[in-house]
Amino acid sequence: MYRDEYERCPRCNLELVDAGAGRGCTQCQGVFIPEPVLREMANDMPTPAAPVTLAWEVEQRARLKCPSCTELMEAVLLNRIPIDRCTAHGVWFDRGELGAVLLAYA
Repeated sequence: MYRDEYERCPRCNLELVDAGAGRGCTQCQGVFIPEPVLREMANDMPTPAAPVTLAWEVEQRARLKCPSCTELMEAVLLNRIPIDRCTAHGVWFDRGELGAVLLAYA
């Protein structure tokens, strides 16, 4: 991505805005989280704290473009939730999916 280009929502094509630990879409409420941040969030869920393994399962469905590099992301399941993952840049969660994934680690 060039310096004058911005990350865009893979669903709405709107420019993503800062959204806490990631970047989000103001229209569809999706959020793009770097994988190390997702792992840290998942590790903070269990009580008492325990190391978490993110178990990705490949899924056959339409693939979205990465907001950062625009390459097609992997269509995967994480805790039975369908999400999209760019191994280089992050994980795309549609509205409500991040919370559902994290609750599985609680």
